[in-house]
Amino acid sequence: MAWLTKSRFMSGRQCPKRLWFEVHEPLDEKPLETMPLINGRMFDDLVRTLHPGTVISRERGMPAAIAETARVMSAGAAPILYQPAFRFGDLAVIADVLRRQKHEFALVEVKASTQVKDEHIPDAAFQALVLRGVKIPLTRVFVGHVDNQFLLERAGDYAGLLTEVDVTDRVEAIVPEVADNAKALQGVMASTRVPAIAMGPQCLSPYECPFIPRCSRERGPIAEYPIDLLPRGARAAQALAAAGYLDLRDVPADRITGDLHRRVHAATVTGVAYLDVAATAGLRALPFPRAYLDFETISQAVPEIIGTHPYEQLPFQWSLHVEASPANLWSAEYLAIESFGDFAALARSLLKAVPATGPVFAYNAAFERAVLEGLADRLPEHSQALLAVAERLLDLLPITKDAYYHRDMKGSWSIKAVLPTIAPELDYDELKDVQESGAAQLAFVELRAAGLSKERRERLTQALREYCRRDTLGLVMLRRFLCGESASA
Repeated sequence: MAWLTKSRFMSGRQCPKRLWFEVHEPLDEKPLETMPLINGRMFDDLVRTLHPGTVISRERGMPAAIAETARVMSAGAAPILYQPAFRFGDLAVIADVLRRQKHEFALVEVKASTQVKDEHIPDAAFQALVLRGVKIPLTRVFVGHVDNQFLLERAGDYAGLLTEVDVTDRVEAIVPEVADNAKALQGVMASTRVPAIAMGPQCLSPYECPFIPRCSRERGPIAEYPIDLLPRGARAAQALAAAGYLDLRDVPADRITGDLHRRVHAATVTGVAYLDVAATAGLRALPFPRAYLDFETISQAVPEIIGTHPYEQLPFQWSLHVEASPANLWSAEYLAIESFGDFAALARSLLKAVPATGPVFAYNAAFERAVLEGLADRLPEHSQALLAVAERLLDLLPITKDAYYHRDMKGSWSIKAVLPTIAPELDYDELKDVQESGAAQLAFVELRAAGLSKERRERLTQALREYCRRDTLGLVMLRRFLCGESASA
């Protein structure tokens, strides 16, 4: 039978069905790269430099790592071991950090979060169970996480970025429960039958399950307009489901309450989009020039720019469209790759492009405001001008939510849901390589990596420019649509 590893234990604790799939019917494709994964690796690598120790190789697999750990331990373990591997029966773990002090050991579970989370405790407790099983005298357990108050003051000086929280008492309290969990999950792994578990909150908590598409298909055909698309309508959807409704189009109007839900329901049933002209009167009265702004930022667990904190949203790109008049639309943009961190250059280029007067549109403008205010704090010489731009921001999101709904938005007012319903040619699915902000961050990270081919560099650069440009052009088209103007560029 396969070993119950730490990752499998956590999968099974979230959902036994997920564990069964991982063992018996794993996904063919590799997990997609994400910024959380990148941040986790960066933080793990950084932790090893803070307190040098012996690193156990994982390249040859778990059995080889277990054997290497045993050799190192029998030879008199170094004060600090990174990635040591242990097996207790059919339970196996690779720990992040094992620290020796005389004849006792402390376990440190490293997480790139900024606090201890509830799910970290059973993770550490499973490791404690295995370590104690192989007679490691474990006395303390810590979760090491990112200190978000850390400020990078000197290049390469990360002392203080890692903070350790003693969770020994919390871990000890659940070790017996974890032992019972492990035994039960071994039974799940050994079974030839997939557990009969319905989809529910566990599909997304504490992590999104990669088998959601498979379980959704098993559940049968999904309604084209499911009842759970009602915005903030979880209770309403539960009541409708209990009454036997699956598709919002089948729900009688008298079962729908609340103005927003009635609006969504009516548009879904009739296929006629909702548009409240009165709600956009203020837009039509705004003078020219009209600017449309979008930033792309990156948030890193391990800061690389002097004067920045972990997970600070740092801008690396902006796009701007400007309507100087009804017939005069132009654009400007900025993308920092090698020059990332030269925020003064980014700010100067933006201030040069933004008109001196007129509204500056954004979508969910609190984000653009936060970026502008962050730049203002960082750049005293440009602070007044940047804050002046921030004061002119006008958020199209709440206006759109008040004024417009198309059933193909399926309960979402994200710009990527709205645009295809008013300007199909601006559908983000048509973009290559970069279609959303997460992909933009990944492209930026790749662009700054060493050894990238010229062709790949040019492709990613173009993809980032097209994506950010699409955001602001989409805002132009959205404002024109809401105001009853021609939506052509």
